[in-house]
Amino acid sequence: MRGALAAFASLHGVVELDQAAVVLAVGEALANAIEHAAADGDIKVTVEIDRHFVSARIVDSGRGFDETPMDMQPLPNDDEEGGRGIPIMQRCVDQCHVESSPGLGTIVTLRRFRRDAAPTHQERAALS
Repeated sequence: MRGALAAFASLHGVVELDQAAVVLAVGEALANAIEHAAADGDIKVTVEIDRHFVSARIVDSGRGFDETPMDMQPLPNDDEEGGRGIPIMQRCVDQCHVESSPGLGTIVTLRRFRRDAAPTHQERAALS
């Protein structure tokens, strides 16, 4: 997945800094889905690229969870084994939204504004 996503982004002229950030964030979302969702079905990844941003949506049909963190999550202590997925995603992209319902799965939506074609303040407000 990482190689395919990087190649797709490169094909669309996304600079390496943005590619690396999005690949890391999507990788974390997929790792969370694989580790925590306990889904029997596929995990669906959709990526869109336009002149302003790279957007990814990761959907699983797993067990879901009750609390959906909306605020910036702190990184766990170095000696803790888990809990890094969402904080890492939040730090790699400009917008990170997690929607989950018990028994219905989880949808992670990630959006990173392209640094090579950064929108103006007005454009950014209109896209949000």
